[in-house]
Amino acid sequence: MNFLYPGFLFALISVAIPVIIHLFNFRKFKKIYFSNVQLLKEVEQQNSSKEKLKNLLILFSRILAIIFLVLAFAQPYIPAHDQKTTALNNVVSIYIDNSYSMEAINKDGSLLDEAKRRAKELVKGFGINDRFQLLTNDFEGKHQRLLNEEAFLKALDDVKISAANRNLQQILNRQANVLTGAGNRYSFLISDFQKNISATNKLETRADIQYSFLKLNANTLPNVAVDSVWVLSPNHQPGANERLVVQLKNYSGEEAKNVPLKLSINNKQKGLGAVTIPGGKTVKDTLNFSGLAAGWQKGMVTIKDFPVTFDDTLSFSFKVDESFPVLSINGANAGNYIKALFAADSYYKLAENAESNVNYSNFANYGLIVLNGLKSPSTGLAQQLKTYLSAGGTVVLFPDLDADIQVYNSFLSALSLPTVQSLNITATKVDQIDLQNPIFKTVFEEIPKNLDLPSVSRYYSFIEKNSSNKEEIMSLPGRKSFSLNMV
Repeated sequence: MNFLYPGFLFALISVAIPVIIHLFNFRKFKKIYFSNVQLLKEVEQQNSSKEKLKNLLILFSRILAIIFLVLAFAQPYIPAHDQKTTALNNVVSIYIDNSYSMEAINKDGSLLDEAKRRAKELVKGFGINDRFQLLTNDFEGKHQRLLNEEAFLKALDDVKISAANRNLQQILNRQANVLTGAGNRYSFLISDFQKNISATNKLETRADIQYSFLKLNANTLPNVAVDSVWVLSPNHQPGANERLVVQLKNYSGEEAKNVPLKLSINNKQKGLGAVTIPGGKTVKDTLNFSGLAAGWQKGMVTIKDFPVTFDDTLSFSFKVDESFPVLSINGANAGNYIKALFAADSYYKLAENAESNVNYSNFANYGLIVLNGLKSPSTGLAQQLKTYLSAGGTVVLFPDLDADIQVYNSFLSALSLPTVQSLNITATKVDQIDLQNPIFKTVFEEIPKNLDLPSVSRYYSFIEKNSSNKEEIMSLPGRKSFSLNMV
């Protein structure tokens, strides 16, 4: 109950009473004076007792005026009978989202900076005896303590961007562990609320905690990221020319113009470029480089894309081999074609085994295994080759056309390859060749207009159940396969 307005009213009445009395007596005195001076003296004598009473009333009214003025400014409070008089301290948990997305910019700076400002404003709105928890995505042990205002603000200044991510339910559960005991409990969550933080199920909350969610919004800005990289060379030789494909993606709806692109190998600049990417699109660019020594190479592709910079660098590694080991498993009538092929380049180190003397334990030491005219390939060999292929190896098969088809089909089935249908003995000639296939990358210095394609007098026809795992390098008339590149 507040006495402010009644107090002023009573004070005004108390002051007015003496004034009214003085005015009334003055008018009465004036009238009597002009009638008869003698009568005035008699009236004054008769009213001497009344004058004393008047003075007492004035004194009393002044006392009342002072009392009500004191009450008006003191504003005494009379609590209701059913209202508690004990004030409880507040326990407050404030979550600051410090994930990478909080590096985004708005008119006030980064979202993380704005989140810190909002947290400071919240803390200053509470009392000196209240306690606060600071919570971030890091879920550190020091964030499980309750702090006073000064300690909280100091810890808030130390919050940095982190790679950790949490969902809403994890955050609320963490806050609930601290918001216990007596006192009023408050939970504040300050975030841009990206999809990765949103809960798929209904949130579990507590009735004794007051929850508040503060969403921060960033400006719409171009954001280009290095999506992926890959090399076009199947193997890497010392000093050889290499081509690296870089795929960039624009995640915003605005076009990103002339984004600088740089390639570094072993901390040395190897390539530069500039790419323009339409909004929401993906663009590829190819960078050429050479001059690498043998050994593992540390590569890095970097772009300059302000203000979101955490996705502007992609690191990768690959190995340049001093040599490339090849194993040729030869049948009795294999010939010397494979030996002549690899002898032309010192980079390839060829080892040869007879079909009857194969050492399975050494397969892992070779980057390529050639099956050259095997007469009776076994299913045991097929199982060893399947293990070798699953580890990333490569196998090339040149079948013996005089071998038993059923034996070959058992071997091919074990490798999940198409089986032989029949042996064709009609002479024909290759009419199409896929010159864009990587296998021909360093084969031709110049391609003549009238290319003399291979001819064949005998060849196998295969039963193909699934063509999704093959590439046709050359084909015979009628789209019949002459050679396959099994993927």
